[in-house]
Amino acid sequence: MRNAFTVRAVLKQLPVRIESATAYGDRLLLGTVNGALLVYQVTEPTGDKLPTLSLIDTKKSFARKAIEYLGVIKEAGVLVCLADNLVTLYDLHTLSNATPLNNTKGAHIIATHTAVDRVDNIPTLVSKVAVYGKRRIVVLEWRNAEFYKTFEYTSAEKIIAMQFAASGLLTLSTAREFLTLQLPLGQWDDLFPADTSSLRTLAGGGFGAAAHAAGSIMYGRSDEGSYGPGNRGSSQNPSSSSSGPDQQTVPQQPTSANNSTNTTTAAASGTGGSMWGSWTLGLAGTSTETKTTIARMPGEKLLLCHKDIGVFINSAGKLCRQEYTEPMSFMRAPSGITYTSSYVVAISSDTGSSPQHSSTNSSTSPEKSRFNVEVRNIATQALVQSLFLSEEQPLHVFNGSGGKQVWAIGLHTVWRLIPMPIEQQVEDVLAAGQYDEALSLVSQSDNILESEKEELTVKIRWLRARWLFREQAKYEDALAEFTDLGATPTEVIALCPERVAGDLAEDISDIDTDYDGDADAEHDGGRVAESKTESSDSTEPPTGDDNSKQSGHPKLIKKKAKPKQVLWKDALYAVMRYLTEHRRWLQRAMADSKREIDYVVRVLDDDNDDEENNNDDRDDDDSNKSAKNSKAPSKPGSGRTQSKRPGSQSDDDGDSLPHVRLQRLAFSLETMKIPVAAMARVVDTTLLKVYLECSPGLLGPLLRVKNYCDVEQSEGLLTEHKRYMELVDLYHGKGLYRNALQLLQTQGMAEPQQNSLRGTFPIVRYLLRLPSAQYELVLEYARWPLQVGLEREQAERTASGENGVTESSSDVHSSVISDDEDEDWPKPSVIVSMVFADDRPAAVSFPRTRVASYLRQLSLKLTVQYLAYVFDTWDDTTPALHDDMVAAYLGLVEENEGRDDEHELRRHLQLFLKSSHQYSPEKALARLPDDKLFEERALVLSRLGRHEQALCLLVFSVADLALAEQYCVENLGNCANVFVLLLGILVSHPPTDIADNEAGQIRAEKASKESADDGKSTDFLQKDLEAVRTRIHRRFAGHLLSKYHQNIPANSALRLLPLDMEFTHDLFVYLRGQLCALDQDMRVSNVVRNLRIGEDFQAKRQLQRLQSGYVVVSDTRTCPQCLKRIGSGTAFAVIPPSRTNPNDAPVVVHYSCWQRQKSAIKLADAATSKPLSKLHAADDFDNHSVGNEDGMSPSASETFTSAARVSLKWV
Repeated sequence: MRNAFTVRAVLKQLPVRIESATAYGDRLLLGTVNGALLVYQVTEPTGDKLPTLSLIDTKKSFARKAIEYLGVIKEAGVLVCLADNLVTLYDLHTLSNATPLNNTKGAHIIATHTAVDRVDNIPTLVSKVAVYGKRRIVVLEWRNAEFYKTFEYTSAEKIIAMQFAASGLLTLSTAREFLTLQLPLGQWDDLFPADTSSLRTLAGGGFGAAAHAAGSIMYGRSDEGSYGPGNRGSSQNPSSSSSGPDQQTVPQQPTSANNSTNTTTAAASGTGGSMWGSWTLGLAGTSTETKTTIARMPGEKLLLCHKDIGVFINSAGKLCRQEYTEPMSFMRAPSGITYTSSYVVAISSDTGSSPQHSSTNSSTSPEKSRFNVEVRNIATQALVQSLFLSEEQPLHVFNGSGGKQVWAIGLHTVWRLIPMPIEQQVEDVLAAGQYDEALSLVSQSDNILESEKEELTVKIRWLRARWLFREQAKYEDALAEFTDLGATPTEVIALCPERVAGDLAEDISDIDTDYDGDADAEHDGGRVAESKTESSDSTEPPTGDDNSKQSGHPKLIKKKAKPKQVLWKDALYAVMRYLTEHRRWLQRAMADSKREIDYVVRVLDDDNDDEENNNDDRDDDDSNKSAKNSKAPSKPGSGRTQSKRPGSQSDDDGDSLPHVRLQRLAFSLETMKIPVAAMARVVDTTLLKVYLECSPGLLGPLLRVKNYCDVEQSEGLLTEHKRYMELVDLYHGKGLYRNALQLLQTQGMAEPQQNSLRGTFPIVRYLLRLPSAQYELVLEYARWPLQVGLEREQAERTASGENGVTESSSDVHSSVISDDEDEDWPKPSVIVSMVFADDRPAAVSFPRTRVASYLRQLSLKLTVQYLAYVFDTWDDTTPALHDDMVAAYLGLVEENEGRDDEHELRRHLQLFLKSSHQYSPEKALARLPDDKLFEERALVLSRLGRHEQALCLLVFSVADLALAEQYCVENLGNCANVFVLLLGILVSHPPTDIADNEAGQIRAEKASKESADDGKSTDFLQKDLEAVRTRIHRRFAGHLLSKYHQNIPANSALRLLPLDMEFTHDLFVYLRGQLCALDQDMRVSNVVRNLRIGEDFQAKRQLQRLQSGYVVVSDTRTCPQCLKRIGSGTAFAVIPPSRTNPNDAPVVVHYSCWQRQKSAIKLADAATSKPLSKLHAADDFDNHSVGNEDGMSPSASETFTSAARVSLKWV
């Protein structure tokens, strides 16, 4: 527990017995048993001076009998006195002019209330006094300090307590239930039964005896994870607690706050007062009978208490369920209750050990557990302090000056409960880790400026969030609090271990502070200030070590800090979710083009740096951290509040409030603009560290998208954890492609057990991700996997005993990985198909000439594979690439000469030479050898138009007449006399400048059929060879003449044929075909000639018919439009007859009239969409008369024909 009040007996051993009391302003009125009235002046404490009472007046004969009740209605200037069961009204200023109220005889309960109500929609100050006696309630009403009216109501049951809930609602209690009386209607309503079980059920929703037993407040760790008093199963939300209305300190300014009786009981009278702090008290002896109490609370609320359980209702008589989810449970049944802005003060007549204490520790000393004053927080309902007034038993308690004064009254003693400075109270609860309690104190206190309350609340919430994270392991709640406060993520990151927080880490990132209630543990002494009293008899329960053990309250035990390894993983999971959500928020800010974001940053005060270094470990953990995690310099004067030391008064008058300055809150929270990119870098880097600790599988999704991780830190962490694949993703995202490729190459050459990136496939797969602008890197780092693949192929061929390339040439164009291929070491052909011969945009945009040259340095087969894909898929027509393809094929043919692949490669080369029209024939011809590849040379010569040379090569060098025939068929479109050229070659001798391979072929065939004699001469063999060649050629020439006679003109063929050529059937077929073709041509010519003669005759007849029509233009002919004469020198127009009336005569008009009329008719027809008139139709004739008839549309032609029939004759 802590000190909320200090007690001073300001009046002791009074010779006369006190029966009642009230206080207003700086006056204290005491009513005695002999009817005397004592008037005291109150001197408030200032600095080290204690409060005192000075007797200024005594009214000995104020009443004939004991004064049972005193109450003040200051707004009306009335003092209410109850004596001899009769209420009498006095003038408050003179204490005279007694006015007895005869209709109140038998009264024993009084309640007062003052508030501002709207009467007839006009704000009116309404004061009321309710008097109960003889089962009758009398209500007196004043309006604007003038007496208005008296109301009387009858009660069916005996009333034992009464209090105003509002100006129009009176709350009462019988022995069985609580009631309300609506004023002035007089309607009675039942609230709920007046028993403890009902009160617990109503307020707590089933709050039972177990919770009631928990009313013995213990220091230690609660089930909800909080430290401090008031551990009853749940904690109140400070934000929902009511701090009451602002208390006015100037008596001349009335308000509606707290203007009713403080406490009413079943004693002879109830307390009463006004909104100005006038309070009354009635004393009824020392009876220990359990009483039902109705007490006014701040914020227009009432506390309805039966025995030790109390519930709150509002001014409408409704339970305050949202603000108070549980009933207020006292340790002992109170006999009197009052309040301040933050506390409920209850007194009890039983000073022995409470049941809770007795059950806690049976060995507790009764002397040290005695108390008769109990102080609780209104908002949290937590026990704050228990006091023992030793002079005598206090009978009643009340407050004054708007709740700023608290008085306790005995039979001969008056005590003043002096509140401790609010700074010290907040410091105490913060030291104990009771942050909810601190928040409620700040929100409810009327000693703190409203301008400072928000600042202090935010700071306490800041410390509470840190406390929840570090000591309570409520990570989600702590992070939600930081988010609600708008804290920078660095504040959260600083709470993590150093391996996560890095330079932001705090000094105690890896330790935890535990608290234990073990009696054998080492105590810290517990700070509780001693009561400031002049008498040693007024004391509080000891709060040292012994009291901790005997009172059953375990003290705050600080154990040695120890590592908190078990909970850090849970904390990091919470931080991971927090950072992920904050990262999304930053991404949205970037999408909205925000460059800076406002964050709340904690900055320490400059003058508290030295004190921070001297604080204990708990202080350092809670509030006095280094400002390094704010990453912002402390501004001059930031976070400083000008105040005096705790406990001192302001130099101004007593009504002003001092500024609050707390050591544990010696920092400021400033809103700073932080660049979004900088914060994103911190968040992403920390998130990477958290993923490494908790969920490494999430590293890839983080690094494969756009991120702001710090490269240097992330590189070191990923390398340390051997997360090479994620490191590659980091490099790629940051544009460090060379670093990624170097890492992949290094790891690819490492041993298998060291990493999972061994082989060339990882680097090949990464090359596919590079953009087109990085083709230089692609060429540089693709060399290693290609060379490794070529070396592995060469090693395989060597191991199998082969001396050359054994792979089929069809594999040159293959890009599919076979099933038995090692996936970690792909073949070069697969690499080319993946990196270069692919439909990726980057691969399409690579400089293809550069790639072809690059591949040519490694392997001609890879060059052919790449260029074939370029031509077949992308339809590239670059001549240089086609020339490279020819060169690559020629190189492959030369490399594979004499092997099985040579024929297939030559076939591919010939197909390319036939299909491609982009390569340079001159360059290709220069690359071809002279003594071989005659077919390829023939194809190139055909592209140059040198068909005769090509045919000579095919006939004599290749010795393939069928191939020569095919060549003629394919080139017939390019050269019409190609068959004539072949026929001339067949009937002639071979040229001397070409290789005559046909002769060798003929010799080989003849040698296989005949067995030549070794003695025959060479001339004989040569002659025989020529005869065989001539016979073969002439036979093939006949074949050509018979099969392609339509392509071989007779005049050219017959000149070439030798005279000694045999007349065969083939020659007969040729001549017959030529004659038939000649006859057909003659017939076609005759038909065409006759058709042309008929067409000429028709044209002449049509011309004569057109020239037969005319019009006569005489000197007397007038224009039908302008009615003027048409002269010989005037331009005119002839309008032919319309199609509907072709027999009408043509119309002759002036040309100008025709033009004007034509324009007007066009406009009218366009507006009405009507057909063209006669004049308009003539426009077509004018427009088309200059053109020929064949080039006109049908309508124009008809118009022209009609007009053309008209000829002009001048008369």
